[in-house]
Amino acid sequence: MFITSKLRPNTNVTGLGQPIVALLIFAICWGLYGITAGIISMAFIFCLYAILSLAYFIRTGNGWFIITMVYQLTIVSFAMVAPKIGPYAIREEEFKPLVLILVLELAVLVYIMATNKLRWRGREILELAAMNITDATNGFTERPMPLGKIDYRQNELQGFTTYLKSKLIAFTYRETNKTIIVPIMMGNEYRLPLGFSNDYSENTWIAIDKEGNISAHISKDDYLKYKEALSFDQLCESLGNLFIQFFEYYQKGEEVRILHEISKIKTNPFS
Repeated sequence: MFITSKLRPNTNVTGLGQPIVALLIFAICWGLYGITAGIISMAFIFCLYAILSLAYFIRTGNGWFIITMVYQLTIVSFAMVAPKIGPYAIREEEFKPLVLILVLELAVLVYIMATNKLRWRGREILELAAMNITDATNGFTERPMPLGKIDYRQNELQGFTTYLKSKLIAFTYRETNKTIIVPIMMGNEYRLPLGFSNDYSENTWIAIDKEGNISAHISKDDYLKYKEALSFDQLCESLGNLFIQFFEYYQKGEEVRILHEISKIKTNPFS
């Protein structure tokens, strides 16, 4: 099924920028202090990546981050004991099993990337919200839009929000009188998911209060990502209805349909 994108082309290169910066640091350290210094710098960078992966796992419950962390720590071990150039160099015969382990882990990492296991799905959510909207009668407004009402048990809503986080569909907050669902796009996956800030007011969000009333708001930044000035009210209504549908899937035990809907949207795997 081919779906014409209603969002502007994604120019975010975060996925490519990080390894480029890491390689530059490696090259500078190598050039100034020798290959062993370069290897140590690379090990330090991958240590930081491993800590980041662990933090994401703790914050989201997505187990694929643990797989990534193990790969990153293997890279650290690989660098530190590399024959002749590592700071704790071992003999080549002892090094070969580590190479085999690294190759196997790399194959798993390729699978993770190919299947979007660690991709935040906010862009796909915006595309799905706009899929059936052609009206451009009114533009952006700051006000959230009240929508329908759902019936739920607290454990259902808690399970649903846990599911959304674990699949990187959205990050969620439980407040005194409501639950907030915040779709996260690649390139914006640090501030809220890692807890650097809890202020979601400038983000797109969906709110469900204790009585089941739903409201939705699309941020100005996300609204301007659309190629055309689509009806803001219709976009908010569509976004809210999308998550109502997702919740109904979850209540029926059909959450696999949520990922099926999201997977209809094809995106750039490097951003």
